[in-house]
Amino acid sequence: MPDPATGLITCQPALTAPLFVDPLPLVIPAGGITLLSGAPNVGKTALLAGLCKSFRDGTPIFGHQPNPLPAIGVICADRGWARGAGVWFERAGYPEIRYYSMADDPSFDPRCLRRRFERTQRLAEFVDRLQLPPGSLVVVDPIALFLGGTLNDYDTCAVACHEIRVMLRARGLTLVAAAHSAKLKQDKRERYVRVQDQILGSTAILGFSDTQMYLASPDETGERTYTLAWNSHLAPAEFFTLARTDTGLFVPADTMADLAGSCRRVLALLPEAGPGVPLTIVLALAAQIPLSEKTVRRALDHLIEAHQVEKVRRGVYRRVNPLDQPLPH
Repeated sequence: MPDPATGLITCQPALTAPLFVDPLPLVIPAGGITLLSGAPNVGKTALLAGLCKSFRDGTPIFGHQPNPLPAIGVICADRGWARGAGVWFERAGYPEIRYYSMADDPSFDPRCLRRRFERTQRLAEFVDRLQLPPGSLVVVDPIALFLGGTLNDYDTCAVACHEIRVMLRARGLTLVAAAHSAKLKQDKRERYVRVQDQILGSTAILGFSDTQMYLASPDETGERTYTLAWNSHLAPAEFFTLARTDTGLFVPADTMADLAGSCRRVLALLPEAGPGVPLTIVLALAAQIPLSEKTVRRALDHLIEAHQVEKVRRGVYRRVNPLDQPLPH
Protein backbone atom coordinates (compact mmCIF):
# COMPACT_ATOMS: atom_id res chain seq x y z
CA MET A 1 0.00 0.00 0.00
CA PRO A 2 1.23 3.58 -0.68
CA ASP A 3 2.59 5.57 2.24
CA PRO A 4 -0.15 8.11 3.20
CA ALA A 5 2.43 10.87 3.72
CA THR A 6 4.61 10.40 0.64
CA GLY A 7 2.50 8.37 -1.74
CA LEU A 8 5.44 6.02 -2.24
CA ILE A 9 5.08 2.26 -2.28
CA THR A 10 7.68 0.57 -0.10
CA CYS A 11 8.55 -3.06 -0.70
CA GLN A 12 9.03 -4.82 2.62
CA PRO A 13 11.45 -7.77 2.72
CA ALA A 14 9.80 -11.15 3.09
CA LEU A 15 9.68 -12.33 6.69
CA THR A 16 11.00 -15.70 5.58
CA ALA A 17 14.14 -14.22 4.02
CA PRO A 18 17.24 -15.64 5.74
CA LEU A 19 19.12 -13.18 7.92
CA PHE A 20 22.91 -13.58 8.04
CA VAL A 21 26.03 -11.50 8.50
CA ASP A 22 28.49 -10.13 5.96
CA PRO A 23 31.21 -12.70 5.21
CA LEU A 24 33.71 -9.81 5.23
CA PRO A 25 32.11 -6.76 6.88
CA LEU A 26 31.41 -3.92 4.40
CA VAL A 27 33.69 -5.51 1.80
CA ILE A 28 31.83 -8.72 0.90
CA PRO A 29 28.23 -7.99 1.92
CA ALA A 30 25.76 -10.73 2.77
CA GLY A 31 23.57 -11.71 -0.17
CA GLY A 32 25.66 -9.60 -2.52
CA ILE A 33 27.69 -10.09 -5.69
CA THR A 34 31.43 -9.51 -5.38
CA LEU A 35 33.69 -9.71 -8.42
CA LEU A 36 37.37 -10.60 -8.53
CA SER A 37 38.62 -9.59 -11.95
CA GLY A 38 41.94 -9.70 -13.72
CA ALA A 39 43.67 -10.81 -16.89
CA PRO A 40 43.60 -14.52 -17.82
CA ASN A 41 46.24 -16.53 -15.90
CA VAL A 42 47.03 -13.64 -13.54
CA GLY A 43 46.18 -15.86 -10.56
CA LYS A 44 42.52 -15.20 -9.75
CA THR A 45 41.75 -18.82 -8.88
CA ALA A 46 44.85 -19.04 -6.70
CA LEU A 47 43.79 -15.91 -4.84
CA LEU A 48 40.22 -17.20 -4.45
CA ALA A 49 41.54 -20.46 -2.98
CA GLY A 50 43.55 -18.52 -0.42
CA LEU A 51 40.56 -16.34 0.45
CA CYS A 52 38.34 -19.38 0.95
CA LYS A 53 40.87 -20.96 3.30
CA SER A 54 40.98 -17.72 5.32
CA PHE A 55 37.18 -17.78 5.57
CA ARG A 56 37.26 -21.41 6.68
CA ASP A 57 39.95 -20.79 9.30
CA GLY A 58 38.69 -17.38 10.42
CA THR A 59 42.05 -15.71 9.76
CA PRO A 60 42.20 -12.00 8.82
CA ILE A 61 41.93 -11.11 5.15
CA PHE A 62 44.23 -8.15 4.48
CA GLY A 63 43.61 -6.81 7.96
CA HIS A 64 39.84 -7.43 7.95
CA GLN A 65 38.36 -10.09 10.22
CA PRO A 66 35.87 -12.35 8.42
CA ASN A 67 32.74 -13.66 10.06
CA PRO A 68 32.24 -17.42 10.55
CA LEU A 69 30.50 -19.17 7.65
CA PRO A 70 28.51 -22.41 7.83
CA ALA A 71 29.95 -23.62 4.50
CA ILE A 72 31.75 -22.59 1.31
CA GLY A 73 31.24 -24.02 -2.16
CA VAL A 74 32.83 -23.57 -5.58
CA ILE A 75 31.32 -23.79 -9.05
CA CYS A 76 33.85 -24.33 -11.86
CA ALA A 77 32.48 -23.16 -15.17
CA ASP A 78 35.58 -23.54 -17.32
CA ARG A 79 38.03 -26.42 -16.72
CA GLY A 80 37.87 -29.71 -14.90
CA TRP A 81 38.57 -29.75 -11.18
CA ALA A 82 41.59 -32.05 -10.99
CA ARG A 83 43.74 -30.03 -13.41
CA GLY A 84 42.10 -26.69 -12.75
CA ALA A 85 40.83 -25.04 -9.60
CA GLY A 86 41.36 -28.22 -7.59
CA VAL A 87 45.13 -27.78 -7.89
CA TRP A 88 44.95 -24.36 -6.21
CA PHE A 89 42.64 -25.48 -3.42
CA GLU A 90 44.99 -28.41 -2.77
CA ARG A 91 47.97 -26.05 -2.55
CA ALA A 92 46.05 -23.66 -0.33
CA GLY A 93 45.28 -26.47 2.11
CA TYR A 94 41.56 -26.69 1.39
CA PRO A 95 41.13 -29.78 -0.84
CA GLU A 96 37.91 -30.85 0.89
CA ILE A 97 35.90 -27.80 -0.20
CA ARG A 98 32.51 -28.54 -1.76
CA TYR A 99 32.59 -28.08 -5.52
CA TYR A 100 30.70 -28.64 -8.73
CA SER A 101 32.63 -28.79 -11.99
CA MET A 102 30.55 -28.36 -15.11
CA ALA A 103 33.27 -29.93 -17.30
CA ASP A 104 33.40 -33.05 -15.10
CA ASP A 105 29.64 -33.67 -15.01
CA PRO A 106 28.74 -36.41 -17.54
CA SER A 107 25.04 -35.66 -17.11
CA PHE A 108 25.42 -32.02 -18.16
CA ASP A 109 24.61 -31.22 -21.79
CA PRO A 110 26.46 -28.00 -22.74
CA ARG A 111 24.04 -27.45 -25.63
CA CYS A 112 21.55 -26.09 -23.10
CA LEU A 113 23.86 -23.07 -22.70
CA ARG A 114 22.85 -21.94 -26.19
CA ARG A 115 19.62 -20.74 -24.58
CA ARG A 116 21.45 -17.78 -23.13
CA PHE A 117 18.46 -16.29 -21.29
CA GLU A 118 18.22 -19.49 -19.24
CA ARG A 119 21.81 -19.39 -18.04
CA THR A 120 21.01 -17.86 -14.67
CA GLN A 121 18.69 -20.83 -14.13
CA ARG A 122 21.59 -23.15 -14.95
CA LEU A 123 23.65 -21.33 -12.32
CA ALA A 124 20.89 -21.85 -9.76
CA GLU A 125 20.84 -25.57 -10.58
CA PHE A 126 24.62 -25.80 -10.08
CA VAL A 127 24.37 -23.92 -6.78
CA ASP A 128 21.69 -26.33 -5.55
CA ARG A 129 24.02 -29.27 -6.22
CA LEU A 130 26.35 -27.89 -3.55
CA GLN A 131 23.62 -28.13 -0.89
CA LEU A 132 24.90 -25.09 0.99
CA PRO A 133 23.06 -24.02 4.15
CA PRO A 134 21.83 -20.41 4.45
CA GLY A 135 24.60 -17.97 5.30
CA SER A 136 27.15 -19.79 3.14
CA LEU A 137 29.53 -18.39 0.52
CA VAL A 138 29.49 -19.62 -3.07
CA VAL A 139 32.39 -18.96 -5.46
CA VAL A 140 31.77 -19.00 -9.22
CA ASP A 141 34.78 -19.23 -11.51
CA PRO A 142 34.15 -17.52 -13.90
CA ILE A 143 30.83 -15.64 -13.85
CA ALA A 144 30.76 -14.39 -17.46
CA LEU A 145 28.96 -17.49 -18.72
CA PHE A 146 25.92 -16.68 -16.56
CA LEU A 147 25.47 -12.98 -17.36
CA GLY A 148 23.02 -13.35 -20.21
CA GLY A 149 25.36 -14.15 -23.08
CA THR A 150 26.16 -10.60 -24.21
CA LEU A 151 28.61 -8.95 -21.84
CA ASN A 152 28.58 -5.62 -23.64
CA ASP A 153 24.80 -5.30 -23.46
CA TYR A 154 23.87 -3.17 -20.44
CA ASP A 155 20.29 -4.37 -20.21
CA THR A 156 21.19 -8.06 -20.52
CA CYS A 157 23.86 -7.86 -17.79
CA ALA A 158 21.65 -5.80 -15.48
CA VAL A 159 18.76 -8.26 -15.73
CA ALA A 160 21.09 -11.24 -15.21
CA CYS A 161 22.52 -9.62 -12.07
CA HIS A 162 19.00 -9.10 -10.72
CA GLU A 163 18.10 -12.71 -11.45
CA ILE A 164 21.24 -13.88 -9.65
CA ARG A 165 20.37 -11.70 -6.65
CA VAL A 166 16.92 -13.28 -6.43
CA MET A 167 18.54 -16.72 -6.53
CA LEU A 168 20.99 -15.75 -3.75
CA ARG A 169 18.27 -14.20 -1.59
CA ALA A 170 16.05 -17.27 -1.88
CA ARG A 171 18.90 -19.47 -0.65
CA GLY A 172 20.51 -17.09 1.81
CA LEU A 173 23.85 -17.12 -0.02
CA THR A 174 26.61 -14.64 -0.86
CA LEU A 175 28.44 -14.76 -4.20
CA VAL A 176 32.09 -14.12 -5.00
CA ALA A 177 32.89 -14.58 -8.67
CA ALA A 178 35.90 -14.43 -10.95
CA ALA A 179 35.59 -12.08 -13.94
CA HIS A 180 37.90 -11.37 -16.83
CA SER A 181 39.41 -8.02 -17.71
CA ALA A 182 39.48 -6.57 -21.19
CA LYS A 183 42.68 -6.68 -23.22
CA LEU A 184 44.99 -3.89 -22.10
CA LYS A 185 46.32 -1.36 -24.56
CA GLN A 186 50.10 -1.17 -24.75
CA ASP A 187 50.13 2.57 -24.13
CA LYS A 188 49.31 3.03 -20.44
CA ARG A 189 48.01 6.53 -21.17
CA GLU A 190 45.14 4.96 -23.11
CA ARG A 191 44.08 2.61 -20.30
CA TYR A 192 41.29 3.19 -17.81
CA VAL A 193 42.35 5.22 -14.79
CA ARG A 194 40.29 3.10 -12.38
CA VAL A 195 41.26 -0.56 -12.38
CA GLN A 196 37.67 -1.74 -11.85
CA ASP A 197 36.73 -0.14 -15.17
CA GLN A 198 38.93 -2.71 -16.90
CA ILE A 199 36.41 -5.46 -16.11
CA LEU A 200 35.30 -6.97 -19.40
CA GLY A 201 31.78 -6.03 -20.45
CA SER A 202 29.12 -3.43 -19.79
CA THR A 203 29.27 -0.98 -16.91
CA ALA A 204 26.14 -2.76 -15.67
CA ILE A 205 28.47 -5.47 -14.31
CA LEU A 206 29.98 -2.81 -12.04
CA GLY A 207 26.78 -0.98 -11.28
CA PHE A 208 24.77 -4.05 -10.32
CA SER A 209 27.47 -5.77 -8.26
CA ASP A 210 28.44 -4.79 -4.71
CA THR A 211 32.24 -4.90 -4.64
CA GLN A 212 34.76 -5.09 -7.42
CA MET A 213 38.24 -6.48 -6.79
CA TYR A 214 40.98 -6.25 -9.38
CA LEU A 215 44.19 -8.30 -9.39
CA ALA A 216 46.95 -6.72 -11.47
CA SER A 217 50.29 -8.30 -12.36
CA PRO A 218 53.65 -6.50 -12.32
CA ASP A 219 53.45 -6.36 -16.12
CA GLU A 220 50.36 -4.16 -15.87
CA THR A 221 51.56 -1.82 -13.15
CA GLY A 222 55.31 -1.68 -13.70
CA GLU A 223 55.78 -2.56 -10.02
CA ARG A 224 57.77 -5.48 -8.63
CA THR A 225 54.72 -6.86 -6.85
CA TYR A 226 51.15 -7.81 -7.67
CA THR A 227 48.45 -5.30 -6.77
CA LEU A 228 45.00 -6.11 -5.42
CA ALA A 229 42.45 -3.30 -5.35
CA TRP A 230 38.97 -3.56 -3.97
CA ASN A 231 36.20 -1.06 -4.40
CA SER A 232 33.11 -1.52 -2.24
CA HIS A 233 29.86 0.43 -2.39
CA LEU A 234 29.91 0.46 1.42
CA ALA A 235 33.54 1.28 2.31
CA PRO A 236 36.55 3.24 1.02
CA ALA A 237 38.64 1.65 -1.70
CA GLU A 238 41.78 -0.18 -0.57
CA PHE A 239 44.96 -1.33 -2.30
CA PHE A 240 47.32 -4.16 -1.31
CA THR A 241 50.70 -5.30 -2.60
CA LEU A 242 51.03 -9.06 -2.97
CA ALA A 243 53.75 -11.57 -3.79
CA ARG A 244 53.48 -15.17 -4.95
CA THR A 245 55.07 -18.03 -3.05
CA ASP A 246 56.89 -20.92 -4.72
CA THR A 247 53.54 -22.71 -4.98
CA GLY A 248 51.90 -19.75 -6.73
CA LEU A 249 49.72 -18.70 -3.80
CA PHE A 250 49.43 -15.05 -2.79
CA VAL A 251 50.70 -13.47 0.42
CA PRO A 252 51.21 -9.82 1.38
CA ALA A 253 54.48 -8.62 -0.15
CA ASP A 254 55.95 -7.70 3.24
CA THR A 255 55.08 -11.17 4.56
CA MET A 256 56.97 -12.73 1.66
CA ALA A 257 60.05 -10.67 2.52
CA ASP A 258 59.74 -11.66 6.18
CA LEU A 259 59.43 -15.32 5.20
CA ALA A 260 62.58 -15.17 3.08
CA GLY A 261 64.52 -13.72 6.00
CA SER A 262 63.15 -16.32 8.41
CA CYS A 263 64.09 -19.13 6.02
CA ARG A 264 67.69 -17.90 5.84
CA ARG A 265 67.92 -17.76 9.63
CA VAL A 266 66.42 -21.21 10.17
CA LEU A 267 68.55 -22.76 7.44
CA ALA A 268 71.66 -21.40 9.16
CA LEU A 269 70.72 -23.34 12.30
CA LEU A 270 70.99 -26.67 10.48
CA PRO A 271 74.47 -28.12 9.83
CA GLU A 272 75.44 -29.06 6.29
CA ALA A 273 76.14 -32.66 7.30
CA GLY A 274 74.95 -35.08 9.95
CA PRO A 275 71.94 -37.18 10.87
CA GLY A 276 69.68 -34.20 11.48
CA VAL A 277 68.64 -31.83 14.26
CA PRO A 278 65.63 -32.38 16.53
CA LEU A 279 62.97 -29.71 16.31
CA THR A 280 63.31 -28.99 20.04
CA ILE A 281 66.92 -27.91 19.50
CA VAL A 282 66.04 -25.85 16.43
CA LEU A 283 63.34 -24.06 18.42
CA ALA A 284 65.71 -23.41 21.33
CA LEU A 285 68.35 -21.93 19.01
CA ALA A 286 65.74 -19.91 17.12
CA ALA A 287 64.37 -18.45 20.35
CA GLN A 288 67.73 -16.71 20.87
CA ILE A 289 67.45 -14.83 17.54
CA PRO A 290 64.45 -14.47 18.39
CA LEU A 291 62.05 -16.40 16.16
CA SER A 292 58.74 -17.76 17.37
CA GLU A 293 57.81 -21.43 17.10
CA LYS A 294 55.14 -20.58 14.54
CA THR A 295 57.70 -18.73 12.39
CA VAL A 296 60.19 -21.62 12.61
CA ARG A 297 57.59 -24.19 11.61
CA ARG A 298 56.43 -22.04 8.72
CA ALA A 299 60.01 -21.55 7.54
CA LEU A 300 60.72 -25.29 7.76
CA ASP A 301 57.61 -26.07 5.69
CA HIS A 302 58.75 -23.58 3.06
CA LEU A 303 62.33 -24.93 3.04
CA ILE A 304 61.08 -28.49 2.67
CA GLU A 305 58.88 -27.42 -0.24
CA ALA A 306 61.91 -25.72 -1.81
CA HIS A 307 63.98 -28.93 -1.36
CA GLN A 308 66.49 -27.16 0.86
CA VAL A 309 65.56 -29.09 4.01
CA GLU A 310 64.25 -32.60 4.48
CA LYS A 311 62.38 -34.20 7.34
CA VAL A 312 64.47 -37.23 8.31
CA ARG A 313 61.86 -38.60 10.66
CA ARG A 314 59.24 -37.23 12.99
CA GLY A 315 60.60 -34.08 14.63
CA VAL A 316 64.09 -34.28 13.03
CA TYR A 317 65.29 -32.08 10.16
CA ARG A 318 68.48 -31.69 8.16
CA ARG A 319 69.74 -29.51 5.37
CA VAL A 320 69.71 -31.04 1.89
CA ASN A 321 73.11 -31.34 0.25
CA PRO A 322 72.84 -29.85 -3.27
CA LEU A 323 74.72 -32.89 -4.59
CA ASP A 324 71.98 -35.15 -3.25
CA GLN A 325 69.19 -33.37 -5.11
CA PRO A 326 67.84 -35.13 -8.24
CA LEU A 327 68.94 -33.75 -11.55
CA PRO A 328 66.23 -32.02 -13.62
CA HIS A 329 64.80 -34.04 -16.48
